[in-house]
Amino acid sequence: MENKTSVKKAAFAFVLLMGIVSLFSDMTHEGAASILGAYLSLAGASAAAIGFISGLGEMIGYSLRLVTGWFTDKTKKYWPITILGYVIDCMAIPALALVPKGGWVWACILIVIQRTGKAIKKPAKDTLLSFAASQAGTGKSFAMQEFLDQIGAFLGPVILFVVILLKKSEDLFSVYSVCFAILGIPAMITVALLFVAKR
Repeated sequence: MENKTSVKKAAFAFVLLMGIVSLFSDMTHEGAASILGAYLSLAGASAAAIGFISGLGEMIGYSLRLVTGWFTDKTKKYWPITILGYVIDCMAIPALALVPKGGWVWACILIVIQRTGKAIKKPAKDTLLSFAASQAGTGKSFAMQEFLDQIGAFLGPVILFVVILLKKSEDLFSVYSVCFAILGIPAMITVALLFVAKR
């Protein structure tokens, strides 16, 4: 009985830690999503190009999961695939800070790379969580995940709102570049916590 209780505690601790990983990950990409359209426009992209790349990114982010999900089941390499996906997903966003004015094509490539990373990580991450959730309580575990996800999705845009407010007198494109650079902080925390969770 005591062993079963300790397994449940360990499983829930893992779920909680992965929820915090999701919080910082969501801070990164939801923060970026809040300024991405305006940023692409300032970088020189047309409305048609912005619409196309947004649609393409979403299509890749979801449809590619059919392939990565199958590959995850086939190889059983849950952690390497999860880590690879998170690294690609999180690091593509601060890389947008390096895109020069007029370099909207490069920005679009980074957006597609970010969505690809999301598609790689999602099936493997959800599988790892399902293993732990089966021990800790499925409903409770996924509710915790969703709660922490939403906190991150709220904090990311709020942080960028404050940054833009403080730098409103500066060139807007440069301000957005600073915003993407700042999002590198939660991105790095995400990856670091992921390695802690793996241990």
